[in-house]
Amino acid sequence: MISDEVRVDVKLFNLAGALTSEIQRDNLEPTFDVNVKLEEIEREVDEAAFKFTIVMETKPSVVRFDVNGVAEIYGKSEDIDKLLEVDPETKVPYLLKRIYQRIFVSIFLLSGVMNVPHPPPDLLFLSIKKAKEEKTEKTDEKV
Repeated sequence: MISDEVRVDVKLFNLAGALTSEIQRDNLEPTFDVNVKLEEIEREVDEAAFKFTIVMETKPSVVRFDVNGVAEIYGKSEDIDKLLEVDPETKVPYLLKRIYQRIFVSIFLLSGVMNVPHPPPDLLFLSIKKAKEEKTEKTDEKV
């Protein structure tokens, strides 16, 4: 996937963080559950726009981050289609990776202000790896 062939502009409309408990947050390394909604809202020959919503919650419950906005994509139609494909290794669409790369810094800064753990920069990829590991463990238990 050649990323230089397509330009992705990400516009954040909302970035919110909310404490979900009073747990002592020092030295806490929680895991993050991620829910994503990606919806095409406009499509033309050399551009497309997608509305996205990303919700991240920690386990144990400490903080919840809500992010939404629009990703505008510019490039040749076939290159845009490639960006919408799912990475076979991580099972995450290439577009979602690009969006997360753009919004990570904002989430990182917000978590610092709130004095809560921040999600890792490769969170979307870790979620897939963890799911694969859990599936492997369950398969091993059945044998």
